[in-house]
Amino acid sequence: MDVLTDDHEREQVVRKWWHENWKPIALGIVIALAGLIGFRQYQAYTLEKAQQQAYALYQMQYKLSVSPQNIEKDAAAYLKEHEDIYGALLALDLAAYESSKDQFEQALEHAEFAVKNGGKLVTPVASLSKARIQAQLKQYDDAVKTLDGINSDAYAVEKAEIKGDVLLAKGDREGARNAYREAVKLCEDKKIQINPLLTMKLDDVAKEGDRPAFEEAREYNLSLQRAEVEGSLTR
Repeated sequence: MDVLTDDHEREQVVRKWWHENWKPIALGIVIALAGLIGFRQYQAYTLEKAQQQAYALYQMQYKLSVSPQNIEKDAAAYLKEHEDIYGALLALDLAAYESSKDQFEQALEHAEFAVKNGGKLVTPVASLSKARIQAQLKQYDDAVKTLDGINSDAYAVEKAEIKGDVLLAKGDREGARNAYREAVKLCEDKKIQINPLLTMKLDDVAKEGDRPAFEEAREYNLSLQRAEVEGSLTR
């Protein structure tokens, strides 16, 4: 049986408890509210700063697209101030533009900047670009080393295919064949479509007796499409 059988007694106990404990409770509420407000203010500040940085990057990218010949000074200043993912993204764009103009030495510098400052999100892509540029400069061993340093499984197919390109440019047809075959196998393991261009590369370095890669890829791609259709019908 409840020992507080009288409503008046209950009220008196509650009043006494509140009188003894209201200060720490009130302080806890104030601290919690202050923390919540502070956290939301921090979130708002962080979001606003990110928006400002993204817009500044967009302005630089736009200038690169419309007036690339006049961006060198502004780009250098931007990269000096942004040794972060924003700077890495601009550096990648600069490397792509410079590569299109056969300015591979400058492109390599910007690709290296992107690798260094891109973090987990950008560095793997930047490393792929760096390896391509190194191959253009005939730095084949360095390009392979750059590719071997990519640990992200998300880019395993591209890594293997570009490695094949590098080895073929070096004159290592057997190494290129193995790399292209690895890229095809990775596509199959990941259950993704095999790019026809990849099969063309593999067929170009095929040995006598090899089944044409484009035939195998066509059969695989069709089976993958059928499986996707059947899966959608059963859902």
